[in-house]
Amino acid sequence: MATSIHDNHILELSVDAAHRTIRMRTAFPNRTGPEFTDIVFEGVEAYTFRGDALGTILFDIELVDALDLYREYAPEMQRTYASNGGHAPWARSDSSAEEFLAGGEIRGYQLSSSIGLNGAVWACRLVIGNS
Repeated sequence: MATSIHDNHILELSVDAAHRTIRMRTAFPNRTGPEFTDIVFEGVEAYTFRGDALGTILFDIELVDALDLYREYAPEMQRTYASNGGHAPWARSDSSAEEFLAGGEIRGYQLSSSIGLNGAVWACRLVIGNS
């Protein structure tokens, strides 16, 4: 059975640019004490988060088509790239993204929350485990 992250609270969010990972340390409150779960995205190629991560309660992380996910976030990613290079060059245009994501190695992950942070991560792998 897969580890559930539904209604977990984000305690810590860290981005390791050198190792291309994003780590979320989460906890699910229950009567006997919190159950801790680590969420780690590996081989991160891009991410975008919206909303307040302070007090976020996760709803789900869903594996979705990477190109469709890009198209949802493309306007803001393209603006960011054009203004300050804030994303990798593949995010600069629809055609660049299509070419980059065509290989299928990069997956799209849609993050949703009941309260707080929502967003997207493009990465090679997602690992969720109890800590």
